[in-house]
Amino acid sequence: MFVPGRLLRSLHIGVIAAAACTLVVSAQQQPSAAATDLLQAGDVLMAGSHYGDALRVYRRARETEDADVRVRAGAGIVKSLLRLGLFKDGASEGADVAARDPKNAAAVSIHADSLWAFGLFFDAEDRYAEALKLNPQDPGALHGRARSLAAQRRFDEAMTDVTHAIALNPTEPNYQYTLASIYEQTHKFSDASNALLKYVELLPKRDDTDLVKWARTQSKFLATFKNKIPLEIVSKAESYTMPFRVSEGRVLVTGRINGGPAIELAVDTGADQAVLTTGIASRNHVQAFAALQSAGVGDLGIGYRSLQIARMDDLEIGALHVRNVPCLIKDPPVKSLLGREGEGFSPLAFGLSVSLDYEHHMLTMARELPDEPADFSLPLRIQRLAVVRAMVNGSSPAGFVVDTGGEAMSISRTVAAQLPVDPEVRRVPVRVYGTSGWDRAAFLLPFVDIEFAKGAQFQQASVVVLNLDAPSALLGFNIGGIVGHQFLGRYKVSIDLPRHEMRLQSPK
Repeated sequence: MFVPGRLLRSLHIGVIAAAACTLVVSAQQQPSAAATDLLQAGDVLMAGSHYGDALRVYRRARETEDADVRVRAGAGIVKSLLRLGLFKDGASEGADVAARDPKNAAAVSIHADSLWAFGLFFDAEDRYAEALKLNPQDPGALHGRARSLAAQRRFDEAMTDVTHAIALNPTEPNYQYTLASIYEQTHKFSDASNALLKYVELLPKRDDTDLVKWARTQSKFLATFKNKIPLEIVSKAESYTMPFRVSEGRVLVTGRINGGPAIELAVDTGADQAVLTTGIASRNHVQAFAALQSAGVGDLGIGYRSLQIARMDDLEIGALHVRNVPCLIKDPPVKSLLGREGEGFSPLAFGLSVSLDYEHHMLTMARELPDEPADFSLPLRIQRLAVVRAMVNGSSPAGFVVDTGGEAMSISRTVAAQLPVDPEVRRVPVRVYGTSGWDRAAFLLPFVDIEFAKGAQFQQASVVVLNLDAPSALLGFNIGGIVGHQFLGRYKVSIDLPRHEMRLQSPK
């Protein structure tokens, strides 16, 4: 049966799927015309959010001598897998796309996209650079470089690249998402709101994923700032230093919300914005705007949790005074947690670098940290959260979120599945409570090596294995692990935004 391409868009989605299945009767190389029709069928299935069906059709369309169709089908395979949250499979398929057409800039760029989605940002950057050498006008590579530059807070350069990519391919929704992210990080909330709306408009009409729901709500919320200056630091000092205490791995300082009484706030780089409990929000007159989907460790909603998004008019932490601070309210609260949920904020969300001296219990937040000596300097990227690269057991690279609000060192189930494990080694269940409740499948994996740099490592240790699928899906990249107080507490830790690095200095 042959279905002309011009008819595909008018057929019911079920008919398209059936027709596509009829076309793919063998794995033999497809004639160019048949491969083109399969590619179009895959595109329509993707537009209808039928990602599994689209994946199967794209795989067949790829078996052709037509390089353009082959690469586009490969891109469809990778996108389908990423939409399904299969980041590891996406990275493997991305490598295959590039291997089939190594001199094609689009193919190399697809591989880079898959590496970025797998959380291997630095590996992806190398591939984007290779793609741009092959074709400086490749929109995918330009967009990839824009994401990389934004993750290094080089926003002007990032804006140049992403707007160029949009001009070359104005129908790609991901470019608008990156544009919105750059606007939001540079506190241009009205522009960010418009870019998010454009992002949603360009997505398939049936796409109703959590990321899309988040984008719609976030767009409306950002628009409410109107003439307010978001995250306005009204205090004039260049740096702010204050004592902190550590409780269960959490770094706690004293602050005030909307001029209310002093409360303890966690310094939490594992969150991309401030978080309040319902009681504190109510007592300090912080009103919710709308429900917003969040994600974290725990079994509530299989890792997903609906929270309330809001705005604090004033936040004071020591001498630091910030106005118009976006925040999340933990409403409804999680009943299964052992203790009360707490409040927290991330200095990184304000555009401030942070230094934590765990030996002397002193916190410094600054626009620019002093260039102090360090035993280790680790390249850092900010993709909503601060991420560094590590090698697990000498063979599995992974991106680790730097979480000053967390206690344990942990790896994801995805990373754990890649490690050769002696079947005789017992997996010890462990109780882990996250923002979405209790992760009932969490366990301790012994004899794990995690190396961030030569000499900066966690050796032959027992680490917690967590289900990080939900936060990975919502963030759009695979979280390989979380580095918390268990490791960070050994050092003076500096997260330096202008230098895009994390420095570790051992106590003298």
